[in-house]
Amino acid sequence: MSKVPAEFADFVKAKQKQLLSNVVTSSFIGVALANIAAFFAGDASWTVLGATLEAQVPCYILLVVISFLTAFGRK
Repeated sequence: MSKVPAEFADFVKAKQKQLLSNVVTSSFIGVALANIAAFFAGDASWTVLGATLEAQVPCYILLVVISFLTAFGRK
């Protein structure tokens, strides 16, 4: 489906933006909740959570870039 009919172009762009937002926010919230649960369960310390966050930031930046390119890179 490389070509989108003109009457659906605005709808497709809106859905692409919505999917981009959903992917980024759901992944961020999922990992954040997992870290909070691990902390309260006693499986993680502040040091571990800090290191995990440090490792996740580049992953989130990459996720945003890839999602953006996937949604808006093709014409």
